[in-house]
Amino acid sequence: MTKIVLTIGGSDPFAGGGIQTDLKTFGDYHTFGISVLTSIVTLVNNNLAIHPVTKEIFLAQLKSIEQVNFSGIKIGLIANLEFIPLIKEFLQKHPDIPIILDPVLVFKEGNSAIEKEILAGIRGELAPLASLITPNLTEAETLSKRKINSLQEMKEVAILLQKEYKTAVLIKGGGRLAGERAIDLLALPETKIVEYQAQKIKAITINGAGCSLSAAITAGLTKDKLEKAVSDAKGYVYKSIQAGVMVTAEFGSVYFEESIIKSNNLPA
Repeated sequence: MTKIVLTIGGSDPFAGGGIQTDLKTFGDYHTFGISVLTSIVTLVNNNLAIHPVTKEIFLAQLKSIEQVNFSGIKIGLIANLEFIPLIKEFLQKHPDIPIILDPVLVFKEGNSAIEKEILAGIRGELAPLASLITPNLTEAETLSKRKINSLQEMKEVAILLQKEYKTAVLIKGGGRLAGERAIDLLALPETKIVEYQAQKIKAITINGAGCSLSAAITAGLTKDKLEKAVSDAKGYVYKSIQAGVMVTAEFGSVYFEESIIKSNNLPA
């Protein structure tokens, strides 16, 4: 039977990140994706804007899918403080399935009171319910209130966050740290660190890579253990960057071709 997975997040008009990429990734993993929209993101004249849906519409979406039997849930961009208790209540109704929290902190350090409250809600209300948290380096710095400039500091923050939230934490290193290889670190209970390395790719078709990775892990966890799901997801995203699509003259988005699955023994 086809597994059903849910994404709660924002809409990306370029279909490189957000729920568009999540749904495509779920499909590539041969799972069926359902979505609850938190916001619509626009980019006009290089000005990024986030337009949250109303609380009433968000709640109605959650109520619409109350009877669905999910095998996994991914949470991405929230961008509205009022959504956090609603998401928490919804997650508490699904205690026995993988919940992946991708803390899309578009506000980074948070300059306003509302942004700080959203960050506090993610930390205090949602993170403890997650099976895995998948911050990138900047998000990990924000969550931990520590700077990361080396692999050792990255390991220390991964362990710190794992102990704080008592759940697995995958820090997505990407290409920010020095060196020829991109490194991700998975922190597990009992201070176990699993390191994933790959040669850095000189490509600009990277829009949505982080969203796709967490979505792939969510789908992968419907049939595999965590370490295997992360390893497969890493391979999936690596190929998706290589096969990415130039959306404009300036940037491109990740894209995965079905033929890659067969030729590289990736999840099918």
